[in-house]
Amino acid sequence: MLRIAILMGRSFTDERGMPEVVRLLGELGATARLLHLGDDLIDVARVRLDYDLYVLKNRKDLGMSVAAELHRTGAALLNPYPVSALLRDRIVTFRVLRAAGVPVPETFVASHASQLLPALDRGPLIIRPHRRARMRGSEVVTNAAELAALGPMEEPVFAQRYHAPDRPMHRKIYSIGSERFGVVRVRPARTPEEKVGDPFTLTPEHEDIARRCGAAFGIDLFSVDVVESDGRTYVIDISSFPGFKGVPDAPQRLARHVYAAAERAVRGEPIVPGESLSSRLAVEHHAFRGSTLDLVLQALTTTPATTEELDEIQKLVDEIRLRVETPKPAPRVRPVRPRPDTPVTGETPSPRVAMYSQGMVGFGHIRRNASIAQALRGSPLPPSIVMIAEAWQAGALPMPEGVDCVTLPALRREPDGAYNPRFLLDVSDQELIALRSRVIRSAMQVFEPDVLIVDHLPLGVANELSGTLERLRKRGNTRLVLGMREVLYDPETVRRTWSDPANMDAIRDHYDAIWIYGDPAVYDPVREYGLPDFIAARARYTGYLDQRPRLEYAQAQAGSLLASLPPGRLALCVVGGGHDGGALADTFLETDLPPDTTGVLVTGPLMPGEKRQDVYQRAQDRPRFQVLEFVPDPTPLIERADRIIGMGGYNTICEVLSFEKHALIVPRVKPEPEQWIRAERLRDLGLVDVLHPDHLSPRALTQWLARDLGPPPASRSRIDLGALTRIPGLLAEVLGAELPAMAVPAGGLA
Repeated sequence: MLRIAILMGRSFTDERGMPEVVRLLGELGATARLLHLGDDLIDVARVRLDYDLYVLKNRKDLGMSVAAELHRTGAALLNPYPVSALLRDRIVTFRVLRAAGVPVPETFVASHASQLLPALDRGPLIIRPHRRARMRGSEVVTNAAELAALGPMEEPVFAQRYHAPDRPMHRKIYSIGSERFGVVRVRPARTPEEKVGDPFTLTPEHEDIARRCGAAFGIDLFSVDVVESDGRTYVIDISSFPGFKGVPDAPQRLARHVYAAAERAVRGEPIVPGESLSSRLAVEHHAFRGSTLDLVLQALTTTPATTEELDEIQKLVDEIRLRVETPKPAPRVRPVRPRPDTPVTGETPSPRVAMYSQGMVGFGHIRRNASIAQALRGSPLPPSIVMIAEAWQAGALPMPEGVDCVTLPALRREPDGAYNPRFLLDVSDQELIALRSRVIRSAMQVFEPDVLIVDHLPLGVANELSGTLERLRKRGNTRLVLGMREVLYDPETVRRTWSDPANMDAIRDHYDAIWIYGDPAVYDPVREYGLPDFIAARARYTGYLDQRPRLEYAQAQAGSLLASLPPGRLALCVVGGGHDGGALADTFLETDLPPDTTGVLVTGPLMPGEKRQDVYQRAQDRPRFQVLEFVPDPTPLIERADRIIGMGGYNTICEVLSFEKHALIVPRVKPEPEQWIRAERLRDLGLVDVLHPDHLSPRALTQWLARDLGPPPASRSRIDLGALTRIPGLLAEVLGAELPAMAVPAGGLA
């Protein structure tokens, strides 16, 4: 006789029609029992032996804790604990749904509410708790005042584009095994009849949406909330084991479904049969695997769990991915990866590429990787790409299709070189770095990239990549590329820090190629820093990154911003991340602008809050100035500007050169002179003007803005800006593959 336990809440608060399901299970020949968590002490180890199948009906903290322990001990759960846990997190839920091709509203995650203002400019948003257990409800906001009126919000802030329903109806799609049911309810529902609702006929689109939702999480017992707005359907919520109100003969259908699942569990078969799930996912298999990573890795930062539980989550999510492939395809044979000097002939399968950027400071590293990812996705050999980056950065930039993100908890680098958590202040730096290391290691184990591109630091922050690099070397299936900007630091600092023995050993032992994102005619780091011969032999100069292709993704975000600017000339001041840009920002706001000129200042997301507030107050007295706190991608503003005043970070320089703008660079000189070195070299080539920060004054900026600088500098004809056309060929070179209709320049140092 089958034994089935249904995990419920307290007996006086949580019945929800389940006694009838228990009675019907008894008629089918099973022994079923409601376990009311909180009424009695439950010995999980004993319960594990007593029941063949568990049904998780109560998903509050106590229920989730018991389910987690049952899952850890190998018990069979109808709705698996990891999926139920992760469905509590809306950030995870909607990332996975989007990856599965489910139509969902445009979704935003911010570290604080003010970062939502650019999105709010494009239309109303609905603000919701990112964790379903929170008591705060959903709020629709249409302007900055309404957003501010919500008061302090728990971070991260979760928001979606609000789509007003065509009718005041609440539509729900229920799934029980392979059956689908539609129920519509009026809003607000007042009478018992209105709360039950009425059936509606599902369209083929509704059926397809439901199948995709189930396949995305490997479940077949769930509900989906949809809204129809302007003739389009959007999924706005999904729940495992809902109430099934309005479903015809719901208790009978549920009893039969649970009984059949228990039979499969006893036989050792998958609880969710493959035929219940859709195999027609909208994304490539590689991309879906990348999305399952986010289930695991978001759980590391938002779902309380032990290391062992997180390992189980990762295993189960991969099992889900395999289970939804119906019918089972032939085993995927991983291509043999020859050394670069052994070319592969014939058709080359699309590779997998992982890209690491360490975060900590501004957006320079991840923006560079995002541009490279865009170029690779548009190449004749488009890879599936997973970006490994800090969460607050990864969610802020537009990404092309086929690119997903594995997110890391954020670090902050202190002036003395130490690392501290940026947001998780009650976690030590050692604990956070260990957590980041586990996230990266898990990502590489599941994604199994053909190529890992590491930006700037050969061993990552605080050597967080060391274990991953060792594992990849032993497996021998992944090529490693170190990407570095052309100017690292001054030569003495490079010899003392970046070129220390540990980094040199890592480059020699692990990396197959080194891509230098610059033109040696401007700065040759191999020669300037006296780097060893094994680095020179692997070096490839890519040229600088032309930022004009970024307009393809940035224009949509910046359209309303550009439209709000007055006609006439535009003087743009950018201060990078903003953590040390206060002096330049203050000086710019005191500058006398030429006639018919608007001044726009972008403060950057890392400008200290007190300084940012001071800047806003200063701008109130200068009506021809506008202040923007954060622009996810500034390229549309760069294109629109007539004059640019900025610091000398790598991305700012690439933007100035790409759009051939007149620019005055006020570089950082301490504690690292990287920006000063770069600015001086470009000044010597006649491509930018440079002002030492010791000479910064409103008068100096006013005079420069008033000068007749002549025609724009012909940057694109003077220096190499071909990185984004050259890098796909370099990737093929690393893989030992052929790239159709694309020459791979030698570009290296022999």
